[in-house]
Amino acid sequence: LQTARSRSACIAHEDILYAIGGWYGGYDGYSLSSIETLSIGSDLADIDSGSAQWSYFEGGELTVSVTGPRAVAYGAFIWIAGGYDAGVERYPTDIHILDTESKSITVDPHNSLVYGTRYPAAIVADRVW
Repeated sequence: LQTARSRSACIAHEDILYAIGGWYGGYDGYSLSSIETLSIGSDLADIDSGSAQWSYFEGGELTVSVTGPRAVAYGAFIWIAGGYDAGVERYPTDIHILDTESKSITVDPHNSLVYGTRYPAAIVADRVW
């Protein structure tokens, strides 16, 4: 990773691993808004050899810094929800949508969490819940 992080959302989608948000540092650390990607392809030899490199997501960052978000993939999209923003001491209710095709990230204009929470569960049935 370019930035050491814990308590991030991690998800693999179409041969790319995403590390989203999280916590940097120890007790005096801070929440992250950055997203990093690693192309894992079908040949894990690149990862084992160390030639695969993490990079920052070219579509930008989350609009908030969060530790403990969760992500779920549905179609070409990765939905990101939950977490705790230690910088302002709040639980954001925004749901971010990462478009893997256009390589962009936006806040869902139609949906949000009723209550902010850290480490939420997300499922996909016939849509994202």
